[in-house]
Amino acid sequence: MPSENVPGRLRSIDALRGIAALGVVLYHTVGPHPAAPQTFSDYILLPLKYLFAQGYVGVFLFFVISGFCIHLQWAKARAEGKGHVINFKSFWKRRLRRLYPPYLIALALYLGLMAYSVGIDVTRFFVYDTGMHLLMLHNLDWRTAYSINGVFWTLAIEEQLYLAYFLLLFVRTRWGWTSALLLCAAARVGWFFLSHYAYSWYGIGVPVPEAAASHWLTWALGAISVEAALGLIKLPAWCRNPKLGFATLAAAVTLSYTLPLLEEHKVIHDIGWMLMHPVWGVGFFILINYIVRAEAGWRERLRTPQLIRWMAYIGVFSYSLYLTHQLVIMVSWRFIVPTWPPLLNALLIVTPASVLFAWVFFRFCERPYMRPPTSAAAASVPLREDKATATQEAVSLHETAS
Repeated sequence: MPSENVPGRLRSIDALRGIAALGVVLYHTVGPHPAAPQTFSDYILLPLKYLFAQGYVGVFLFFVISGFCIHLQWAKARAEGKGHVINFKSFWKRRLRRLYPPYLIALALYLGLMAYSVGIDVTRFFVYDTGMHLLMLHNLDWRTAYSINGVFWTLAIEEQLYLAYFLLLFVRTRWGWTSALLLCAAARVGWFFLSHYAYSWYGIGVPVPEAAASHWLTWALGAISVEAALGLIKLPAWCRNPKLGFATLAAAVTLSYTLPLLEEHKVIHDIGWMLMHPVWGVGFFILINYIVRAEAGWRERLRTPQLIRWMAYIGVFSYSLYLTHQLVIMVSWRFIVPTWPPLLNALLIVTPASVLFAWVFFRFCERPYMRPPTSAAAASVPLREDKATATQEAVSLHETAS
């Protein structure tokens, strides 16, 4: 089928961002550990609670989407037959202008709330902790990874993966994707052993799940996805099979619940842990390939599913939602209904309040730092894998912040 040019953003990617952000919010509002059911209604609602308990995996979906969006500019230029070199200075200038000011505002809000509610002692560690957050290095120390805001560690990972992108791009260009993926996998395994021996030999705790090296492979899958979408590479059909994608995610869920039972079998446990995050990544990689391709049909029929439109709307300000939802949760005790069950408060009050506050934050604290697309950036680009669809603008800032 001939390709066609369609302007605008990919609603499918925005929708996935919205789903990922809402998943993380529900994970924190409902709670990660469902309580044992006591009543009949508890049993009825238990599957829903376990579903929301998996919301944290929105972080891995964010990583795949981030690889898709960051690699878009290079892939788009290649698809148009142009040589394109990513300028390091310009790249970081755009990233910092787009992401750092809202982050600083959110960080100031959290510190202000902390000072107001419990007070702040300006100790040496507080200065160190704040400095690590300002430099986006707080994920490298287990004492600071979750200190000011428990979700900020993923933002540090994102910044570090942007830096690693230049090495990934070099290897991909010089030796191809097989070598690039092997490098990413080696970084994950290597960081695991680095942490192990740093603690065994020197007593230094080096975080592993919070490290960028642990998620580089997941991030790289998104870059492969955008190249396939633009026709630079051809993926086998299974890479966009939704049934396989959901089965892969189900396998990741099973693995996550099995690992705590294997702690006495250290080698098996460690191998399972090494595989778990990439399995999440592969599942989301397959679903992204599927939904981006499916958008062609929506455009041909001039009809986008209503759920996709709702989620895409939230996806536009998903960065703000990720930045601020914990702030709303921290003060939610002031406006919840004490007589309501916790799940009802979480679903009907705290989560909508988080979305509303994030929208306001986006309007005043994030959108002013989004560079409007230029005419060249807004130009449409064909996606050339079997069916035509639209791509993001080259500079449409679909960066994730999980």
